[in-house]
Amino acid sequence: MNVDEIVSHYDTHGYAVVPGLLAGPVLDELLELTARIEARAADSIADDAWFDFDQDANGKRTIQRIKKPNRIDPFYARLAGHPKIIDVLNRLIGPNIRLNHTKMNMKAANGGAALEWHQDWAFAPHTNMSTCVASIMLDGASAENGAMQVIPGSHKGPLLDHHDEEGYFAGAVDVSQVALDKAALLAGPPGTVSFHHPMTLHGSSVNRSGRSRRILFYEYAATDAFPLFYKLDWEEYDSRIVAGPPTSEVRFEQNYVKLPFPSRAGSSIYKIQAESNRRYFAEAM
Repeated sequence: MNVDEIVSHYDTHGYAVVPGLLAGPVLDELLELTARIEARAADSIADDAWFDFDQDANGKRTIQRIKKPNRIDPFYARLAGHPKIIDVLNRLIGPNIRLNHTKMNMKAANGGAALEWHQDWAFAPHTNMSTCVASIMLDGASAENGAMQVIPGSHKGPLLDHHDEEGYFAGAVDVSQVALDKAALLAGPPGTVSFHHPMTLHGSSVNRSGRSRRILFYEYAATDAFPLFYKLDWEEYDSRIVAGPPTSEVRFEQNYVKLPFPSRAGSSIYKIQAESNRRYFAEAM
């Protein structure tokens, strides 16, 4: 796909998948570095500032998430500004771009956890909707190992309620409101990058295969899109700009916002969803 085709598909469907966007030495370095960090995580005995853990069906501890990889190694910070990714983002959210957040979600073979259907806007509202997530597949992603799924066209709204009946943030929607029969699978080989809109409904099933499924998520925003859900450290905030100059100008749009509070389980989507009864993928095992 060329950039025009990517933008057209994104505008129409709320996502685009670009196989092989990253390849060669940069993909090799990503895989080698991540393997070293996974080995380092073996020394951790519990969830900490850098790693979250899960258990497989046999009770073996596995890595569930690498948190803020851009702070663990500068390679991840540089990769966030890769020209091929920025070329696409320039067309999707504009020329001035800040990296909001990074994480790597890991689905271990034979049981890596599901993520229930949700919209990122419910977790990370901003003053305007010029935000986008780029997702880099480290492993081949398929239905069997828990590739992401999206509902095409859901980016056009509405924002569904992610709070439960008691008013707590559940981090997931009531699937009776989701056209599950329209779900599209974001499959691809290692180095594939998908882009999705903050309103696009998405989720992923349990890994039922003998292969891992690792995805590096980069969450971006236009520099004039300011977060409504956390306090800023201005110097650190500006240090995450990957394209264009810093700005203190704020652009507002009239969008529906419901903050992700109160929460029973902090800010981890896995822990928040574990406290919820909205368990479509987990119950579908």
